[in-house]
Amino acid sequence: MAIERHVIKVSTTGSDASATGSLVVALPYCELLAAYLNFHASAPASTDTTLSSPGDPVALTLLTVTNSATDAWYYPTHQLDDSSGSAITGAYIPAVIHGNLLVELAGSDALTDALTLTIFVRV
Repeated sequence: MAIERHVIKVSTTGSDASATGSLVVALPYCELLAAYLNFHASAPASTDTTLSSPGDPVALTLLTVTNSATDAWYYPTHQLDDSSGSAITGAYIPAVIHGNLLVELAGSDALTDALTLTIFVRV
């Protein structure tokens, strides 16, 4: 299994503190190991960021960062379940991307490259 690095830039349009932007990136089925959110210097603290994997079999939210334009690393995971469907305390796996990654911004200002997202995935 190889680890790949992808850099994704998302721009926003609209009014101050309510501008939005999104981008779908085609990726192979893979595990999301890490994400570095690097915001434009003028992005407001009201910015909301969502990473999800839309589609088949169902959309899956991987990461939601609310009201923040602070550059930071994130390591999205999902909690494991036992055979009865109960969550296993302290047991997590990397988030799974099933074909596409959707990056969405809301509550921002109109900015070119409002977010530069660097992700590392295991394929």
